Amino acid sequence: MATPDHPPSQRICLAALAGAHGVRGAVRLKSFTDDPAAITRYGPLYLGDSDRQIELRLLSPVKGGWTAAITGIHDRDAAQALSGTRLYIDRALLDAAADEPDSSADTNESSDGESSDSESSDSYFLVDLIGLKARAPDGRDLGMVRAVHDFGGGDLLDISLHEAAPGLGKSILIPFDRQFVPEVALKAGYLVLDLAAWLALQSDHGPETDR
Repeated sequence: MATPDHPPSQRICLAALAGAHGVRGAVRLKSFTDDPAAITRYGPLYLGDSDRQIELRLLSPVKGGWTAAITGIHDRDAAQALSGTRLYIDRALLDAAADEPDSSADTNESSDGESSDSESSDSYFLVDLIGLKARAPDGRDLGMVRAVHDFGGGDLLDISLHEAAPGLGKSILIPFDRQFVPEVALKAGYLVLDLAAWLALQSDHGPETDR
């Protein structure tokens, strides 16, 4: 059975629903776009991997995201039932927006429409990194990219590790740059993560990105 975490290949995840807000059907929304308001600029969004599309209206910012209203959702139970569902847009719509001369980096891409933080032969938006496997330079499978965040100091990869990092657990935030992520192989479904280099830096300076 298909799940919200396995969308059709031509769609990109822009946000995730994080539960109900209030009693009138509003939802809490975690946006993966650089500008959270950008999620409303591309028209209807797909619910998970289904063909159901929704109209979304942002209401107000809250800690960790926004509250929003979804057309057709009028009570708390219906809103809560969507918790954990991801929202997707057709890739073609984002590509078209990135090609516009005055297009801004709404989806965490660089100004030329493609991410350039790590070496890669693939073109991608940072939201494309979500779900990629994280491999060590020697090819070992370390974990998976759960999300991409920007708290004002640059892009951070939220990595879920198979084995806990010493003193940090299985969930870590790592800066998305070539020092720690030297390669992104989007089509192959993985990125290279130099976890040892990052752990060495934490040992020298303290766990700056520990959650």
